[in-house]
Amino acid sequence: MKDGGERAGSLESWLYNHTDAARRSFGRRVDAPGQTLIMIAVLGFILALPAYLWLLLDNARTLSAGIDHEPRIALYLDDTDADALADAAARIAALPGVAQVTPISADEALDEYRASLPDPALLDWLEGNPLPAIIEVIPLERTPEAVEALESRLAMLLPEAMSVSDHEWVRQLQALHEAGLRVLLIVAGLLALGVTLILSVAAASELRERREEIAISRITGATDRFLRRPSLYGGLLLGLGGGIFSLILLGAGVILTRTPVEAAASAFGLPLVFAAPEARVGLILLGTGLVLGWIGARLGSGAALRE
Repeated sequence: MKDGGERAGSLESWLYNHTDAARRSFGRRVDAPGQTLIMIAVLGFILALPAYLWLLLDNARTLSAGIDHEPRIALYLDDTDADALADAAARIAALPGVAQVTPISADEALDEYRASLPDPALLDWLEGNPLPAIIEVIPLERTPEAVEALESRLAMLLPEAMSVSDHEWVRQLQALHEAGLRVLLIVAGLLALGVTLILSVAAASELRERREEIAISRITGATDRFLRRPSLYGGLLLGLGGGIFSLILLGAGVILTRTPVEAAASAFGLPLVFAAPEARVGLILLGTGLVLGWIGARLGSGAALRE
């Protein structure tokens, strides 16, 4: 069992080895500024692109949620007096999953339709009221499954009523959003794979250039872990730089996009304040850059040392 002095010495040696590897790796990055900046720019662009696309998709979802398009279920009832209409509305309001119930009598429906006409006198020739009473139901949840389940319960409660639901747009919006997320994940995965391969090739090339130095180090007893360590720190430095550069690009994209997108939404009468990315997005970009940089350097250095 090691005593305290041996453990302290091991820790000091471990810190020295890693500090020395990080210092040497940083020095190589500084000695080749052109290559370093190119790698950082490539990684930054690849990280920023899916983040920007996700930001656009998230703002589009926020915009669609802010539009007044709550799914509604309309129940049409023939020959229903005011008391029967109120009783039916009360029974519907007691059902689970109902957010709001609005009963509209046949006379009220006719008055609303008359008010919508350019010339209300067009309906003067009617001898009676051909419109049915209506009960408008707004579901508590907007998912297609919840709307369909509520429509089924309403059909069982009022089998004599004709039900008309506009929940299809909910399914369409949800399908579009899920499809967009799936495409975004595929694009992000392909880009991550591409940049990992690029970083691995760069790390392998750097070690191949140091072939003689590596051969001498192996003669003196250097292990593959020791020889690989500067490349791993180099990958982490490139990943950190790429993450920071991606944040700069994403911020520039938000600044350039916000004004025209908000103006376009305002032209269509839609409320939209283009949201900037949250702090967690920045942390994800930095973390992803570090992970990709480390994986790329690990793969490239391992392949070069096995040759």
